Amino acid sequence: MESATCTLPLAPSPGPDPASVRPLATEHAALLPAVAPDTARLARLLADKRLSALLMLAFDASGWSVGRATDFEAQTPGLIEWRRGGERAAVVVDLARYPALASTATAHDAPPQGEADAVLRSAVASILLDPVCEALDTLGIDRVKVAALQRQPVTDEIRAGYRIAFKIGERPVEFVLGEIGEGWLAKLEQLVAAQCMPFTTQVSQLTVPGRLQIGEKVMSVNTLRSLRPGDVILRAVQPAVAALFAEPAEPAAASVIWGSPGTRQLWCAARIDPDRLTLTGDPYMAYETHFQDSPISDAASTPVEISNLDLPIKVEIDTVSLPVAQLSALRPGYVLELPVPLREARIRLVSYGQTVGFGELVAVGDHIGVRVLQMSSQSDPV
Repeated sequence: MESATCTLPLAPSPGPDPASVRPLATEHAALLPAVAPDTARLARLLADKRLSALLMLAFDASGWSVGRATDFEAQTPGLIEWRRGGERAAVVVDLARYPALASTATAHDAPPQGEADAVLRSAVASILLDPVCEALDTLGIDRVKVAALQRQPVTDEIRAGYRIAFKIGERPVEFVLGEIGEGWLAKLEQLVAAQCMPFTTQVSQLTVPGRLQIGEKVMSVNTLRSLRPGDVILRAVQPAVAALFAEPAEPAAASVIWGSPGTRQLWCAARIDPDRLTLTGDPYMAYETHFQDSPISDAASTPVEISNLDLPIKVEIDTVSLPVAQLSALRPGYVLELPVPLREARIRLVSYGQTVGFGELVAVGDHIGVRVLQMSSQSDPV
């Protein structure tokens, strides 16, 4: 018997007239702020900390500040036009701070002067601004010349520029950077790219936690869940580490690691003594991607209960946390004092980077075990 199919006509859903739908870019272009590519490029450069670091190293500049020139006020604003290989850069300063420059500046609407007067003013302005050209040359911006110097009212075009302020020694410097050519931008980008990161000092002071791996053991989820404070885990500590507590004590080999599990970490082979570590190899960066002693077996044909799932448990001790600068200086033979003697250290039980319990080292006959002090909450999944 064939099944009958009933098709109901669907009424067209109401919607906007297609003729009234226009792209946002054409309909509301005037409402969206437009940022020219060169303006965005300049903004990135001025906000780059490497630029202020470059000026600090070259001229002992401090107090670097950059903002829009909307609030720029000047008693006698003056426009200095710089030329470099045909490329223009416009800078506005307050000539009231520089009386000598003010005396050579012409009014922006002044009638043309004689050629001799123009040449004289240009020569004097070039002499007065020569220290700026020398400073730019020191940075690597060479062949800069003064093209014009004139009094200039603060217009909307000037307020669209960037106000820059800093100090060289105790002398304040403030100006507005307006139009700037492609060649200037390219040169500034080249200088910034060659500058070392300004946060080297701060980053080098960041402290990275370290840990010492003294053993490992495979345990099922069910076994982990059954552990209670006071239980002792045997055969989890490396025999060489256990020999540290014999008489006479013998140094043991182990790995010391700095960094967080699951990320790139700094590894180094070390010799353990009861109260210190001595690095025996060169540090190297690596990911912890496998469990060294975990058995590899064929896939079972029958399902396995989750509670029987084996988990790799690493036995670790929190050791010395070191700043990045000191980590970069680690070499074979480097000695690190342990915060507490090894026999008194708190043990962490870690699986796949997550701490599942805490314990302490104890002697059980001739063996060294880990006595559980605290495990994850029984209500939490292990």
